[in-house]
Amino acid sequence: MNSLLKAASILFLSMILTFAFGFTAFAQQPAADFIDVSHHNNEYGLPLGFYQTIKNSGVNGVVVKVSEGDYFLDPAASVNIANAKQAGMVVSVYHFARYPSNATAIKEAQWFDKKLQFVGFNKNTDGYVVIDIEAANLSSSPAKLTDYTNTFINEMKRLGYKKVDIYSGSYYYNTDLYPQSLIIDKPWLASYPASPVQGQPSAKFSTGLGAWQWTSSYQFAGLAQYGRFDASEDYAGKYTNQVKSSSPVVKQIGSLSLIDFMKANGMDSSFANRSILAQQYGIIGYSGTAAQNLALLSKLQSGVKPATNVNTSKLTTVGDTGTVLQPSTPAPTTTGTTPSTYKVQTGDTLSYIAFKYHTSVRTLASLNNIKNVNFIRAGQVLKLKGTVKGTAVSSKGVYHLVRRGDTVSELAQQFGSTKAQIKAWNKLDSRYTIYVGKTIRVR
Repeated sequence: MNSLLKAASILFLSMILTFAFGFTAFAQQPAADFIDVSHHNNEYGLPLGFYQTIKNSGVNGVVVKVSEGDYFLDPAASVNIANAKQAGMVVSVYHFARYPSNATAIKEAQWFDKKLQFVGFNKNTDGYVVIDIEAANLSSSPAKLTDYTNTFINEMKRLGYKKVDIYSGSYYYNTDLYPQSLIIDKPWLASYPASPVQGQPSAKFSTGLGAWQWTSSYQFAGLAQYGRFDASEDYAGKYTNQVKSSSPVVKQIGSLSLIDFMKANGMDSSFANRSILAQQYGIIGYSGTAAQNLALLSKLQSGVKPATNVNTSKLTTVGDTGTVLQPSTPAPTTTGTTPSTYKVQTGDTLSYIAFKYHTSVRTLASLNNIKNVNFIRAGQVLKLKGTVKGTAVSSKGVYHLVRRGDTVSELAQQFGSTKAQIKAWNKLDSRYTIYVGKTIRVR
């Protein structure tokens, strides 16, 4: 009897261990086949070294935000596209939908197309163009929203884009849209389970497996300084299968190589001329960072022609949220003095509120202790005025402690001064270089 019990106990224990180790072996974290990026990851674009590193770790694709509505151009788009291409990654792009009708869906598609040309996306050789459908203020009628989305997709195809896809949250896709009526199948859907498992998407793919965005907080080992990213598994191969087996090896290029290249080719290499060229190539808020210089260098070396119809007088930087380029609808304006608070309305974004009241996302986030700039609630009351942490006022002026991401142009706008004044007060170089942790006069 004892021997039988002992044998049974050993068998039972073996089964438990086998199950435990087997589950551990097979319940692996999903793959990060590709990520998506925008100015929220880095206001002026991620550097080549970042893309090279994640490419070597097995991330084959990136989806870059380019535009929103018919008024917004992501300021990091051109740099992200150029540097990701240099690293040999498949580069796709996305547009954040705001359309309330078929007419505006067509207008947004045309806006997207113009911005894609501006930032250097090639419809023939690059990856997919994606419509991001998730905004709270889109039509509450699934039939109408599906119709508007099909209109957007058809307009993109008419404009020559053969590879078009849809991104949405799994629940939103299956309740706010009619999946079977969409002219795109195998979509890219987001769903964040507590314990995601490789190859077992929690997203509901009612029209075929596409790609599963399984996390919004993926962090790359050794790259913590770049923050966290949305990561996705690619089942249909839309975002990763265009990588050639012999991807070019790109060496890290020093920021001064741009100047050397321009001088060697008889070009004016002054900061002023580089700023003009950067703007023509869609590199917004040029300040001479390594990421910007590498992107501009790659565009010059590739022989890509810059945009010739950019009316620089109509380029308006909107805080740290992007650039509005010749908007087809008037920019939001306010009358009288800026109120001290604002009550968030359904569909508002922090970037829109910053634009409306002539401030920046960073300022609003600091004033209201907002940790996630992508999340605000309808009914929430935001401070529009106040003292930002790190700012001190004395009889000689206003002084600001420089934080990561600060730029002279943004500080000038925020504190009601000018770039030239800040440069003179602080004896800055021609690049308007400022350093994190240093206190500078801003007014």
